[in-house]
Amino acid sequence: MGAQGQSVLPNSQQQGKKQAHYAPRHSGTQKVRKIRARHAPQYEFYKRVEQAAKEKQRIFRKLSKAQFSDPRYFGHKRIPKRHPSLKIRYCRECGIRH
Repeated sequence: MGAQGQSVLPNSQQQGKKQAHYAPRHSGTQKVRKIRARHAPQYEFYKRVEQAAKEKQRIFRKLSKAQFSDPRYFGHKRIPKRHPSLKIRYCRECGIRH
């Protein structure tokens, strides 16, 4: 009964399926290592770019203050007082009489 061309494998494995290749498995799971090159030229370049952007923002914040944006200050830390016409004197700091 059993010798009429029937193989030992079931029908699902006989119909054109490839046999699995057996290879030694790794013990446990392997961790993927990230490259941690912190002193590579690319990282140093990005660090310099970020530092320059921070410096530029700091300069913009400084220039937005009244001392730099208001023309009345013109070279002074505080607005110069307006003296009466008889007491006006030449200012060495800004070159204007006030």
